[in-house]
Amino acid sequence: MNYTLHPLKEINPNLLQRIAEIHMGDAGLLSKLGYPFVLRYFEMAVKDERAFGFYAQENETSEIMGFSLASPEPSVLTSNLARDRKWFIQQIVKLIFTHPLVFLQMVVSSITIQGQMEENSIECVYFTVDPKFRGQQLGRTLQKALMDEGRKQGYKKIFASIETWNQASLKATQANGFTIAKTFHEGKYHRHRLESKL
Repeated sequence: MNYTLHPLKEINPNLLQRIAEIHMGDAGLLSKLGYPFVLRYFEMAVKDERAFGFYAQENETSEIMGFSLASPEPSVLTSNLARDRKWFIQQIVKLIFTHPLVFLQMVVSSITIQGQMEENSIECVYFTVDPKFRGQQLGRTLQKALMDEGRKQGYKKIFASIETWNQASLKATQANGFTIAKTFHEGKYHRHRLESKL
């Protein structure tokens, strides 16, 4: 597998659709909100001054293989979804009528995420790999790039929350030196909270 990592902030805006498509394969809350939310999330994330990430691009075909994203304020990334009030209200109304339990989970998760961060730390918000490129340690490499960049920017610690059933992500994260600090419930999600010094 021959690929190159690029800063997510330098991605061609047209390729964000591919990032959103890859993320839709993730079983987390954001993908459950639907494609419009996912695309808007990443559009806002690349504009956020403090967020940073990377995407892997296959050298021969230029195909996007996966991506990673980190932020010292993950709740800000989520709240950016509401910047365009009209759009956000329309999407929320649709969600309430079509997927009320997902809406309820969104409320629970937005409350739970508050106060999880420490000063001078970052959150590994996502590291997601297209299914056809999994099993080759690409997720681990994408997450390690976040750690290296976080260290360069002067952060001292990195956190991640991973569903307890997601053994592949858990294994990759622990291989990067993370340890489980606690296990908790966030609505229907049962998660490990992991951390590592940078």
